[in-house]
Amino acid sequence: MKNTNYFSRIDEFKKKTKFNEKLGLDNRDNTLLTLISKNPDISQEEIARAIKLSQPSVGARLRKLREKGILYTVNGVNFRIVDLFLAKVDVNATDLKEVIDKYKDCPFFVNALVMSGRYNLCLLFTATDLKRLEGIVNSHLRGNPKVKDVEMNIVISTAKDLILPLNIDYNNEKQINCPQECKDCL
Repeated sequence: MKNTNYFSRIDEFKKKTKFNEKLGLDNRDNTLLTLISKNPDISQEEIARAIKLSQPSVGARLRKLREKGILYTVNGVNFRIVDLFLAKVDVNATDLKEVIDKYKDCPFFVNALVMSGRYNLCLLFTATDLKRLEGIVNSHLRGNPKVKDVEMNIVISTAKDLILPLNIDYNNEKQINCPQECKDCL
């Protein structure tokens, strides 16, 4: 009886979230994604045994999920393990694209989130020291006429692992030749 309740709750959850419908997933895809989320290094053979398919069928499902953008690999560093600072900078700006474009080539830039509410943009930056993060905010945001308000917070810890993709590209001339005036501002 307990398993029946458990499975009915899973079915209720699936109906409420409509993930399967929206993403075009079936139960085997769900199991496959769960296995990979728990162990990104799991082999196709292990997945095949778990979902009772052949290894080539698993490979085809993985390819389909990657093509749809449902399964995506991000290489980076785990914030919970490395000794880096992470800044969450909330911004109220009149020209979001211009503010975001300013940081595309910055090696300290992690990502930008367009938001609703008081602040319409959330910028994430990582660096080895707080002075650099303060410099980025002070020199590029606080004096920008397109920026109305800025609030910077330092992330102290995370509840789960958080992989920060590094924006370091030694072939990017804009990064190599960046004068990095922001490092000296406080």
